[in-house]
Amino acid sequence: MATKLVNLYTRMEPDVKIPSSRPVTMSALSEAELNAELQKGYADSKAGRVKEASAVFAEIRKDYNV
Repeated sequence: MATKLVNLYTRMEPDVKIPSSRPVTMSALSEAELNAELQKGYADSKAGRVKEASAVFAEIRKDYNV
């Protein structure tokens, strides 16, 4: 019994990162709000504010230890 308690108390949980803001979901937006968000993404793309998908996934793996 004592060994089980020691194991329970010595386990370390990984760091959990919680985003500072919630992601925007399409179902929560009106048509005008959705169009505004799409326009922002299009403007970012035209301005060159983009990342390679492989770099994005590498960041996600690093941030969440996946």
